[in-house]
Amino acid sequence: MADKGTLTKQVFTKIQDVPPQLSPKMSEQLGPAVGETTMLAVCVDDPGGPEKLYLGRVSTPQPKAGEILIKVHATALNRADLLQRKGLYPAPPGESDILGLEAAGTVAALGVGVSGQWVLGQQVMALLSGGGYAEFVSVPEELVMLIPPHLTITQAAAIPEAWLTAFQLIHLIAKVQPGETVLVHAGASGVGTAAIQLLRLTQATPVATAGTTEKLQMTKSVGAAAAFNYENEDFAEMVLEFTNGN
Repeated sequence: MADKGTLTKQVFTKIQDVPPQLSPKMSEQLGPAVGETTMLAVCVDDPGGPEKLYLGRVSTPQPKAGEILIKVHATALNRADLLQRKGLYPAPPGESDILGLEAAGTVAALGVGVSGQWVLGQQVMALLSGGGYAEFVSVPEELVMLIPPHLTITQAAAIPEAWLTAFQLIHLIAKVQPGETVLVHAGASGVGTAAIQLLRLTQATPVATAGTTEKLQMTKSVGAAAAFNYENEDFAEMVLEFTNGN
């Protein structure tokens, strides 16, 4: 599977034909206040449940060469965040141990060597290795994308992780064509629900699996043509029956 940088470069060429948006409040403070070296972040010192989370002060990141500093307006919740909070999914070596694998916000500062046509205040979304649950996050330029004008900044925060993963699987790896039937496991997950909707846009037929009645209903609500419970049904046989053996 392509790494995050390769993935965003591939997707970048497909969605970057959009005019750059500037924050509607250009009078707002774009970067950290002069002399301010700390920021607020959601912290967790001891693994456990959500009660272990607290709002604390940490050092504000400074953009390294080739990085963009983003003032975070919105972030999203992913399963990996839950696992990291429980102590089961440590941050990659050298990366921020703050939760948050995606975020949307405004360009606050540019590191040396940034080559794109970025402007302070532009609305962007980014795929992260961590650090999204904070006021600022510094991100390699290749992981940053402009927010399309039809998305709000809050909606955009949920795009980079699940939706780009689904897009990569459907279009860059499987190369799904209109009229094909695609089986989506874990259809009620973030990637699963995104994949089902993207398959419909591709004019393919999504078939899903999930483990509960509620999750099966969710897959159908977002476009699954059929959904099967892998806990108590022979989903392989049922999929073959649905597709007439194809």
